[in-house]
Amino acid sequence: MEESKKAGQNKSRLLLIARIWSAFVIVIGLFIFSGSVIDLFSAGTTDPNAVENYPFIENLPPIFSFVSAIGLVLAWKWKLTGGLIAVCLCIVNFVIYFIHWPLTENFNYLIAPYGINLFIMIPGIMFIVLWRRQNQ
Repeated sequence: MEESKKAGQNKSRLLLIARIWSAFVIVIGLFIFSGSVIDLFSAGTTDPNAVENYPFIENLPPIFSFVSAIGLVLAWKWKLTGGLIAVCLCIVNFVIYFIHWPLTENFNYLIAPYGINLFIMIPGIMFIVLWRRQNQ
């Protein structure tokens, strides 16, 4: 009896941590997205200092990060679906980072995108673990 009560407390504690962490990621993502939208409507472009003709691949990590944040929103209702969206897109981001911006080039410069991606991925993993524990 005591073990099941302790397991229930661990699940609820993990759920609370995952939701707080994902809420923090979602709020930051909304700030970044709203800033881009405001720039788009006020300046006519999302980045007026952007260099012309840069590769499209550089647009994918921010897009995938934003969709990962949407996956975390979905994870509040559907733990497995939202968690898988967040984790899979973060893995794709890591692959893009490893191919185009390997850590051996400039570690101090690249720690931010790798760290942010990991920061988004961890609550997705927590939601998947919660789904697994609920279905045992």
